[in-house]
Amino acid sequence: MVLKASDELRHPHDDDYNWRESVYFNFNDPVSGVGGWIYLWVVPNKEAPSGMLVSFYKGPWPEPSIMDEIARTADHMRVEPGRWLYCFKQDVGQLMTADFDDASLGGLRIRRVEPLKRYELRFEDDVGNGFEIDARFMVHPYDYGAGLNASPPWVAANRYHRSWWAKGELRLGGRTIAIDCTGDSDHSWGKRDMDVFGANQFRMWSLQTPDGGLSLSAVQLQVGDQQIDLGFLDRDGKSASISRIESSAGYDANGVQQDIALVVTDELDRRLSAKLGKMYAYLGLGGPPRRSWGFEGVGTFEVDGVGAVPGLTSYFWPDEVTAKRLHTQSR
Repeated sequence: MVLKASDELRHPHDDDYNWRESVYFNFNDPVSGVGGWIYLWVVPNKEAPSGMLVSFYKGPWPEPSIMDEIARTADHMRVEPGRWLYCFKQDVGQLMTADFDDASLGGLRIRRVEPLKRYELRFEDDVGNGFEIDARFMVHPYDYGAGLNASPPWVAANRYHRSWWAKGELRLGGRTIAIDCTGDSDHSWGKRDMDVFGANQFRMWSLQTPDGGLSLSAVQLQVGDQQIDLGFLDRDGKSASISRIESSAGYDANGVQQDIALVVTDELDRRLSAKLGKMYAYLGLGGPPRRSWGFEGVGTFEVDGVGAVPGLTSYFWPDEVTAKRLHTQSR
């Protein structure tokens, strides 16, 4: 499926309570050791129909509910020896009317500069933290739904991903941090049933070489005994659907993944093999009252035939899959 410039814009919604449309940018800056999220969404049939989230992190943050805790502080930030975390989140009681070519909410502005090629991302909070980031896409948007294995409807059947270059600066807690790196971006719309999502296992991996010659966006869902492999592999300007993902990992006492081994095969029978020992920055996600928990973090993958490649991984488990159980099983 060839996506058009209009696919970057918002889509008509139905009356399903769980209908959701969102745009999301993550990045991994290996020079500063910082990982980041930029997230904007609309949920038209819920009590707070619009929302946004901005989060940047350095070092390990294994506490599952840490983002919610930091978002409630006066300066939206915590600094400790060897690590810091910034999080600003806002839910709004009115449905945002702006389209995704120029949308502002909670101090965040996402503006399309050149269709299918470039966005500007800007943000300022209520205490002077902020950022300016130029977002340039390195691949054409790839529709997961057009792949060999379509997305289940409960995770938004309509979704596309694309790798991007991030360049700009963060202003956090009185310091300025230069950002010049890569990341993954997605845009999805449709039903997003978090109860079903939380009852199943979710794993995601993405990586990109700085020259744009290699990028991967991969998701693996485990629904009972069924494994659903999604995503694309782009090498030398040619994108192809993922046909199979094979992965393994160990877990520390907090349930944080380590010693990750990943083998991805695409529909052209190209294989990518990558390993990641430990993430150098990550944060916990979920915890009560949610039904699932997990982590998102950044690190350096060793890719066979390529070398060191910066990337990101995230994963969510149902509450009954405990950190102790994961750690015990991996020893």
